[in-house]
Amino acid sequence: MTEPRAYKKFTIDWRIAFGFVVSVIWILAGLAYLLGVLGWAEFLQLPTGDIGSFLEGAFAPLAFLWLVIGHFMQQKEISTNTKAIGLQEMSARRLELHSQRDSYFKLLTLVQSQLGSIASFHYMSVCGPTGTGEITSEEFVALRSQSETSDSALFVRKMISLALYNRADPSMLRAIFYGSEIRTRHSTHFIQTFARLLDNAAAVDTDSMICDALLNGSPAGMLYRIVGLVGSGDSLDAVVGVAPSVGG
Repeated sequence: MTEPRAYKKFTIDWRIAFGFVVSVIWILAGLAYLLGVLGWAEFLQLPTGDIGSFLEGAFAPLAFLWLVIGHFMQQKEISTNTKAIGLQEMSARRLELHSQRDSYFKLLTLVQSQLGSIASFHYMSVCGPTGTGEITSEEFVALRSQSETSDSALFVRKMISLALYNRADPSMLRAIFYGSEIRTRHSTHFIQTFARLLDNAAAVDTDSMICDALLNGSPAGMLYRIVGLVGSGDSLDAVVGVAPSVGG
């Protein structure tokens, strides 16, 4: 047994319905005048020019009426098309933003690895054989391998620990981050790289969540703020979330 076919409900614009009703009434009124007042036989005996003038005068108002109706119908269609174009543009912008975010997060992984690499060489400069000697070249190579394969933020966290351990000694902090030309170059390179990452995040971040997570919720963001504070000679208390110490 076949199911009954579902028919689409027929609808007609009220302007067309109005024009149709007025046209029917106008034509019927014209026929009534023609048959009741003038007479059909007398009408046919009129000169061709007069018949044409009569019909022109009779149908001109209807032509004007449908011209006005067509104008309003066209305005409605234009308005509908404008809304549709606006929706398409919004959809295109959302797709573009989504695509930009996808590209950004792919870039984020690469830049995080780059930041980890900068931090590794900085840590080696501070704690390696040319620094305090706390780490040997062999240990550094092993840690580098771990950083590159599974933990790109390993050396970033080590630099943070190093800074926080010495946070009460401004001169030592200055030596760690700006104590030599190499360390200054590493600090500057880290700040510039992270700042570019923030700029790219801002371009796709409509509610500042990505920027806030980068700056305040990631090891790289914390080290970025530490390096900036040391460079400007400010205390690290704001970074670790404690009140500045008073007295000795």
